[in-house]
Amino acid sequence: MNNKNESLKALSELEEQLLTAQKKIALETDFQQEANFRFKKNLDKFESHFPKIAKAIKEYTPPENFHIKVTESGHGNFKPHNSDVYLYSENPLEQAESQVDGAINKPSFTLSDYSRYNPKSTDERIHIRYMNYLGKLLSEKKEQKDDRKHWLKALPSRFPSAMVFGVGLGYHLPILFERCEFDYTFILEPDFEVFFASLFCTDWAELITTIDEQGGCLFLLVGVEKELLVTELRKITESVGAFSLVRSFCFQHTPMPEINKLINEFFREYFQFQFGHGFYNDAVTGLAHSYFHELNKQLYFDAKNLIFDKHFQVPAIIVGNGPSLDEAKDFIIENQNNCIIFACGTALTSLLKMGVKPDFHVLVERPYRNYQVLFDMATEAEFKELNLLSINTVYPDTPGLYGWSGLALKGNEAGTDLLQTNRILSGLKPLREITFCNPLVANTGLSYALHFGFNEIYLAGVDNGMSECGKHHSELSVYGDNHKGKLKFVPQKSDGAHLKGNLGGVVKTNQTYRVSNKQLEEIVRIKPKTVYNIGQGAFIKGTIPCESDMLLPVPTLKEPKKEIVDKIKGAFTTLGLKSFSEESILKEKILSIFEEVITMAEEPCCSTSEAANALRRQERYVFSFKGTMLSHAFHIFKGSLLYYHCPMVTNLFKYEEQKGLEIYNEINELWINYLKEMRDHFALYATKKCDWEFY
Repeated sequence: MNNKNESLKALSELEEQLLTAQKKIALETDFQQEANFRFKKNLDKFESHFPKIAKAIKEYTPPENFHIKVTESGHGNFKPHNSDVYLYSENPLEQAESQVDGAINKPSFTLSDYSRYNPKSTDERIHIRYMNYLGKLLSEKKEQKDDRKHWLKALPSRFPSAMVFGVGLGYHLPILFERCEFDYTFILEPDFEVFFASLFCTDWAELITTIDEQGGCLFLLVGVEKELLVTELRKITESVGAFSLVRSFCFQHTPMPEINKLINEFFREYFQFQFGHGFYNDAVTGLAHSYFHELNKQLYFDAKNLIFDKHFQVPAIIVGNGPSLDEAKDFIIENQNNCIIFACGTALTSLLKMGVKPDFHVLVERPYRNYQVLFDMATEAEFKELNLLSINTVYPDTPGLYGWSGLALKGNEAGTDLLQTNRILSGLKPLREITFCNPLVANTGLSYALHFGFNEIYLAGVDNGMSECGKHHSELSVYGDNHKGKLKFVPQKSDGAHLKGNLGGVVKTNQTYRVSNKQLEEIVRIKPKTVYNIGQGAFIKGTIPCESDMLLPVPTLKEPKKEIVDKIKGAFTTLGLKSFSEESILKEKILSIFEEVITMAEEPCCSTSEAANALRRQERYVFSFKGTMLSHAFHIFKGSLLYYHCPMVTNLFKYEEQKGLEIYNEINELWINYLKEMRDHFALYATKKCDWEFY
């Protein structure tokens, strides 16, 4: 009897195993058919919407052990090459749904504090005044006792942006987008193999269609590395606007180390998307100055005239005015006859005190006050013996001070787009614009040197911060106590932030210096040459840190230094425009754009959704002029719009609806008044030189 029972039990277990195996085979067969269909459908969609990603998919060869395991629920599961465990449990969809529920009910948001827009300044330019008004308003709101009581507790059904870190197999994405509609969605996945696997498991085609129908924008950063994350995001924000990032729902799907690194980098560098947009006064000043430079037939850098060939070797020294200039003093003096020396801004005075005459003085600032400053740096006779390198926004009278002057076109400028458009209308190709040439003059100097083709460059006094002992500039600087000029030079202060030191330790810094440092790293990355960074300033990735006494003497030049300088000057030419006048600015059309934006801004809004739509209409209207005959108009609006729309979007989606609308309407009233003042100012001052001066 026992033997019979045991046989029946064994037979039952075999039947159960057989049924399980059959069920597994059926699940795998069904999944394989569906997965292959999904992959083809997804690839077709990527070819029409993301052709570069589609190309990468078609060219990708997965490793031999690439395998998608089918779970008990009939879904795919995957073990990444750098992991010992699968991404999901036996029911990935249920797991993803639970994760999305948790993230929606306890959301993580980016949040910028715009109440800090309240500088103590005597600057009465329109933009500065309206930023002061904005900062004061938001400070008052922040100080209200019940402010936090009205903050959003959960993710609403509509939100400005989503930052999704990790694709996994994509199960979370349809669930998330079913629950919430986003204007801008960024999906980041550093592992291309994981993304490739998701194409078999998730209907990307339907997801893309859904976002399209909602009028949203989807940005996929697949295979992105931590080091290039900010660069890639900056490209996107320059294309669509920084409002696409400022109020983001942040969602981490997979807990992989590479994902964690991306998240840390995003939040560490997030400040870069909060400022540096440019603004109306800068834009219209740059436009007017570019207009005058063309009337004066100023020379511009034409990159097609390559200055140096591969056999031509000559070093360059980019001289800033930071504390490390004192460390490099002897090296500069000893090698001045065998290097091309670029004096950046106030470093001119320090070099002249050393007895060193630079080959080029580099300037970047546009206001009239920066023209006034020049007369505290050197005499008019000394300027006549110097060569100037600057950009097309510089004060129009500045080039005339020098014996020779050359400008370059700076990207993302109203004046640049105006001149480039008129070159096209004259049957000429646009000139190449120099890149990463701001925010500080050392950025301009290094950008010029790399665009000229120098292969060996030394950075001296390019510190982007203050030493730990408190020095902010060279002892020879106009910022020192021994300066006998008419004006008092006040250095930038640290905001408590630090940068890694070039030779160890840290330097005290601020947002402007940090952006400058990042820009230096970017230009070195895209134009890699041998760049030595001398002394105790901030570390610049891509350069070689060195102490001044470690440097070897520079070899004697094989030809007279003047001939080398003349070769550089030979790369500059006039713009060659057939016709150019005040009518070229198309003032009346730009004034009509002001009227249209004002009309949009004045539309009453009774809900968060209506207010968000009103902002988006203005944004997309302004950005529609980018790359057109009215591209310079885009730049006139862009910066000021970003500086106001970013806090409007943030506050609209920071609070519950009633509170958010209340603050939105107050900021919007300021924005409308700001637009009207800009309109009236532009009607009168579109071709007037900057008059912001020292009092």
